[in-house]
Amino acid sequence: MKTVRLIPFSIFLTLLVFSCEKPMCGCVFPPSPLVGEWALATITYGLSQKTVTAAEAGYSETISFDGLVEGGNYRQVRNGLPILTSQYSLSFPKGGSTEGVIFFQKDSTEQSFRLAETTLYLTERIPRGAVIADGSTYAYKRQ
Repeated sequence: MKTVRLIPFSIFLTLLVFSCEKPMCGCVFPPSPLVGEWALATITYGLSQKTVTAAEAGYSETISFDGLVEGGNYRQVRNGLPILTSQYSLSFPKGGSTEGVIFFQKDSTEQSFRLAETTLYLTERIPRGAVIADGSTYAYKRQ
């Protein structure tokens, strides 16, 4: 009698185990809203709120992003020389796609961003989880 009850239970358990495959969602992740090349236009210093152009600051800088929201490649070039490359990912704590945080894998830093038409505003880069009271804001124009 126990064998008769054990056989259906065994079959049920076997079918349950084989049905637990990880499903493929077929999801298509959107491209990062930051994709493209950006040239430094102005810097607004935190304490003084003084705004200077890149030329007044004494250097030129471009940054570029490629990839999707969940990850891509970042490159920073200053005065024609590459100074930083890293993989990055984005987070949108407030929802939407124009304001969020960039997480850089190479040096475990993060940087807040805000997009306004053709301008990308970046805050001072900080270690993950840290808080900065008053930092500079960098404005980049899309190339």
